[in-house]
Amino acid sequence: MNIINKIKYYWQRRNSQAYIQYLRRCGITIGEGTICKYPRTIEIDTSRPDLLEIGNNVLLHKNLTILSHDYASRVFVNLYHEFIPSHGKITIGNNVWFGEKCTVLKGVKIGDNCIIGYGSVVIKDIPANSVAVGCPAKVICSLEEYYQKRKKEYINEVFEYAECIRTHQHREPIPKDFADDYPIFVDKYNIKDYPYFPYKNVFTSDLAFNEWLKSHKAPFNSFEDFMNEFYNRFGK
Repeated sequence: MNIINKIKYYWQRRNSQAYIQYLRRCGITIGEGTICKYPRTIEIDTSRPDLLEIGNNVLLHKNLTILSHDYASRVFVNLYHEFIPSHGKITIGNNVWFGEKCTVLKGVKIGDNCIIGYGSVVIKDIPANSVAVGCPAKVICSLEEYYQKRKKEYINEVFEYAECIRTHQHREPIPKDFADDYPIFVDKYNIKDYPYFPYKNVFTSDLAFNEWLKSHKAPFNSFEDFMNEFYNRFGK
């Protein structure tokens, strides 16, 4: 890659918005609210842009690869002296989350509201409202099942984190330690007491944040309430 092409490559990937605009200029259909994490590590096949559609509110994570074609049939050229092209349409629905280091190969459809786990290789269709992991990626549960599981498990995980802070840092946890875990003690009734959290970072719009704030009821009424239960479990 010469210096001019190298500069263009990095400029097109300087941030999420720039990379998405570049992909759209190439002819790829991409919905609103889609985000590229670490776009310089993402490789998306632009050779056949009409074969790729990406929906709304999709998170394209670090080291993601999407390939709508391959040249594996080069082996045919050398053995059979015949070249057989290989390509297929890829459709990624709305509200899909990719873990890091995922690969999506030609000819697959991923439905709406899916989670594709870390390092997965998608070679077959993934139905809507599914959690899929592995190489090749397989559905392990529905999104609803995973949602209910996480609602139960995350409370214990926050308690464990609080105990790790106390053990490793030799101090008592404070509210600011829980930048991602604030839903456990913050809701519309006390959000003004905790103005320093980056509440809107995870939400795709103000509307989505306001819907969360309207419907969410924290398991604990305050940080103090959370800590009292923590001391009940782990001792002071």
